[in-house]
Amino acid sequence: ELDELELKIQEIAGTVLTLHGEVEEARDMSTKIATHMQEATEIRKVGKEENRLAKKDAHEAQVQLANAIAVLEDFYKSSGQIPKESWEFIQGRGGSRIAAPVDLPETPSTWDSGYTGVADPKHPEGIITVLEQISADFAKMASQTEAQENSDQEAYDEDMKASAIEKARRDREAEM
Repeated sequence: ELDELELKIQEIAGTVLTLHGEVEEARDMSTKIATHMQEATEIRKVGKEENRLAKKDAHEAQVQLANAIAVLEDFYKSSGQIPKESWEFIQGRGGSRIAAPVDLPETPSTWDSGYTGVADPKHPEGIITVLEQISADFAKMASQTEAQENSDQEAYDEDMKASAIEKARRDREAEM
C-alpha cells in the first residue's frame, strides 16, 4: 500500500507540475496578448493620424489648385487665349457694357513682340489641364486614403475583439 500511495503522490506531483506549467504558459500568453493590444493601439493611433494628415493635405492641395486654375483662367480669358463665356462681362469702349474686345496693334510700341502664350491652356499639355489632372489625382488620393482608413479601422476592431476574447480565455485558464 505504501508503494501505491507513493506512486499516487508522484502522479499527483507530476500533474501539479504540469498544471503549474500550463498556468504559467496561460499567464505568459495573456501578458503577450495585452502587449500586442497596446502595440496595435499605438500603431493604429499613428496610422489614423497619418491618414488624417494625408486627407487634410489632399484637401488643401485641391483648394490651392482650384485657386490657381481660377487665376490662370482669368488671365487667359483677359488675354484672349481662352474665350469668355457668354454670361461673363466684356468691357467695351465708351462705357457700353457689351462690345467687341479692344483691338490692339500687332506690335504696340511698348512691346517687343505680341503675346503668344506658352501653350494653349486647355490643350492636353496646357497648364490648366495639367493642374486639373493634378487636382483629380489629389481627390483620388483622398478617397483612397479614406477607404484605407476605414479598412484599417475594421481590421483593428476585429483584432482587438479577437485579442480580448483570447486574453479572457487565457486569464480564466490561469485562475484554475
